[in-house]
Amino acid sequence: MSRHSVFTRKAGAFALGSLATLFLGSALAAGPAQTYHLAPGPLDEVLLSISRQSGQVISFTPDVAGYSSAPVDGTYSTQQAVDAALRGTGLQLQVSDDGAFVVRQGAQRSAPQRASEAAASGSTPTLDRVVAVGTRRQDATTLTSMAPVDVIDASELVQTGATSLNQALFQLLPSFNFPQNQSATRGQDPKGASLRGLSPDQTLVLVNGKRRHASAVVNISGGVPFIGAQSVDLDMIPISAIDHVEVLRDGASAQYGSDAIAGVINIVLKERDSGGQANAQLGKYSQGDGFGKSADGWYGLSLPGDGFLTLSFNGLNNKPDDIGEKYYADGQWQDPRWGGASREKFNLAANAEIGLSDAWRLYSFGTFGRDTSYNNTPPLLAGSPNNVPEIYPNGTIPQYRYHYEDASLTFGSRYEDEALGRFDLSATYGRDKHTERASDTVNPSYGVASPTSFDVATLINEQTNLNLDYSRDVPVDWAFKPLTLSAGLAWRDERYRLQAGDFDSYSYGGIDGVQVGAVQASGLTPDDADTYTRQVRGLYLGLENQLTERFQFGLAARTEHYSDFGDTTTGKLSARYELTPQLGLRATINNAYRAPSLGQIGTSWTTTTNVGADGNPVLTRMLPVDNPAARALGAEKLKPEKSDNYSLGLVWRPSEQASLTVDAYQIDIRDRILYSGGIYGPEAERILTAAGYGQYSWAQFMTNAADTRTRGVDVVGKYNFELGAYGNLGLSAGYTRTRTRVEKIHENPNGFVTVTRESEGYLEHGYPEDKLVLGAVHSYGPWTFSLYETRFGRYRKYASDASAAQYDQTFSAQWITDLDINYAFNRSLKVSVGANNLFDSHPDKYNEQLRQTPAQQYSYLSPAAPEGTFYYTRLTYDF
Repeated sequence: MSRHSVFTRKAGAFALGSLATLFLGSALAAGPAQTYHLAPGPLDEVLLSISRQSGQVISFTPDVAGYSSAPVDGTYSTQQAVDAALRGTGLQLQVSDDGAFVVRQGAQRSAPQRASEAAASGSTPTLDRVVAVGTRRQDATTLTSMAPVDVIDASELVQTGATSLNQALFQLLPSFNFPQNQSATRGQDPKGASLRGLSPDQTLVLVNGKRRHASAVVNISGGVPFIGAQSVDLDMIPISAIDHVEVLRDGASAQYGSDAIAGVINIVLKERDSGGQANAQLGKYSQGDGFGKSADGWYGLSLPGDGFLTLSFNGLNNKPDDIGEKYYADGQWQDPRWGGASREKFNLAANAEIGLSDAWRLYSFGTFGRDTSYNNTPPLLAGSPNNVPEIYPNGTIPQYRYHYEDASLTFGSRYEDEALGRFDLSATYGRDKHTERASDTVNPSYGVASPTSFDVATLINEQTNLNLDYSRDVPVDWAFKPLTLSAGLAWRDERYRLQAGDFDSYSYGGIDGVQVGAVQASGLTPDDADTYTRQVRGLYLGLENQLTERFQFGLAARTEHYSDFGDTTTGKLSARYELTPQLGLRATINNAYRAPSLGQIGTSWTTTTNVGADGNPVLTRMLPVDNPAARALGAEKLKPEKSDNYSLGLVWRPSEQASLTVDAYQIDIRDRILYSGGIYGPEAERILTAAGYGQYSWAQFMTNAADTRTRGVDVVGKYNFELGAYGNLGLSAGYTRTRTRVEKIHENPNGFVTVTRESEGYLEHGYPEDKLVLGAVHSYGPWTFSLYETRFGRYRKYASDASAAQYDQTFSAQWITDLDINYAFNRSLKVSVGANNLFDSHPDKYNEQLRQTPAQQYSYLSPAAPEGTFYYTRLTYDF
């Protein structure tokens, strides 16, 4: 066998042959599965190793020696092994109808490994793989990158038994924390991505490398952490559409712009041009409620020019569950059924690409989701002065409906030329619409004339992005590998709208001495309704290089101009040094920022508490920061949150089967955005009256309230065992410990409280102080066993006032066990049974003095859902 075979014109022309010929050749050339253990290295050497082991001749040009291979570690057919080696290089495999293997630029796509083939091969999770987030190089992997990156593939997401992306990542990633308590309306809010103990809107979310729009909902619910956050709703992307998820645990504003203080999550969609999969899952809680059914799947189609179209969907229907506590009131025992919402949801996704030539490709992807949920609010008792006995003689339990519609669409074009470099021009539009409606309630000021259902509010968030990205690998004599240059231009338009609810939901109906507005559902008023807009222009530059065989570095800088608060500039320096071939050190220094979201700038909500003696309504209001009443109370124009981030890590690869990473970090954030404490009392009333706003008795607004310092460490270890006749076993362990301290509180000019005792407690102790995730995946013949054990450390809830400090509560550590057992009847049909929280673990019960309603048995801070064990079964069919 010759070491290199030079492409001929005939071979080049043959590469553009029919897709049917490619499929036939792929089937003939797939070959029997073999186990490979090839570490990353020069691509030509790795291809030669595959060729020697498989006996398959692989042709490639001499310049392949300038590329680095991805690791090939697992059980693969020959074609799958070559595809694994080529991942991230820009090179592709052509298989002729007579079984010849040719590696070249712009070749036809090789058929992806089907999920059923992966299961049948019994391969354990790959320890290392090429990543796209946090770098512009095409050969960076999780274990060779200069910053910590976790990669979660589709099979790992499915093995959790989760039906939403947020829940799956929460179970798998130690650094990912977001309270999963689904009780009451708090559980209906969008679920974001909280990394390293920071707010979910301090993590940037990308889909296929493109910025994702945020939800229309700003978290204004009391009793929960991250109040004021406007995060991306991860659950609007179906798991069935996802190929893998990359999680960069490092500040990256210099590379990606606003929001990347804690890190970046890049969701990579499937690219399938054939085959498909369908799944159905049923489950319920051991306590007998919360029955859920879901269905999802994907289907791949070929498109011209070596293209693909992958369509994905999921549908979900959940019944409500009850974790409330009965209590005695109004002369009888009350059973409010306080728990998880009933939910109907579906998501669609499409990912497509076609080739116009070997160098020029067009792509598009989009998602659409609709989510409707219903949940109970605290009861309106029969004897309450706000009840209307003629309508509800026995009282009522108002019900709240949240309805989300979320859509995103991206169009783009990539052009790649060896001399010119790689160009990527794209446009993305995203929109999230949120509507709230209440039923089984009443506006008592209307008496018997009151409606019993109300449209409460409509919130809409829109975002349009235009991006031009460029990168080029420039060969240089003085460096071990080519120098990667990158640059880009970005333009973004953002719009946020608040629309008023029904007139009857907030207006005064003429009856005094009772609440004005719908009980538990006072609507958004015309004074609250408004539209906010901004435009952002940005420019970034980057430089990365493997300077020597042991040392690599990266530089990045970005400047952006915001139409509403001016310019901001960030930079990042990254480096890595290999002490030995098995042991490396990595470090980053960067400054990052997060611009205030338009929702944070504009959120407003007025509640009419009663009517004063003068006949005028008395109002409480969550004020937008630019409102004159807020300015009178000392509100100032919001500034971006800015941070200085430092990280130092160690990467140890003692063998091809084992890896260990340890990364320590410090994140100093200035001007963190929080809601002020409630402002009321004689001094507040004096200031408001003097400013002409005497109708307000209580107010609250957003403010740059505090400076904080977050320190922590992330540890991730993996080990793969080959057990011969007993299959393969993959072990993993992840541990994170983080702590945030408030370094400085920014005082209000009028002396009002900007950070309450409760809010400070959320920042410092409102999440587990540490988290441990232990995992084991054992493949044995047709069986796959997945076992995960998670320990959540202690967390704490503070009373709002120091006078009630005796009621502060520290919650004990909690262990959760998740088990999934999968059996493959053949290469197409599989069945799984599993349990989340197998041993029915529950968090500590909530102090009665801290509860917001007597039925609230568990704190909203509970990291794991307190319903207990959830049993499920899932059927999968691959075709």
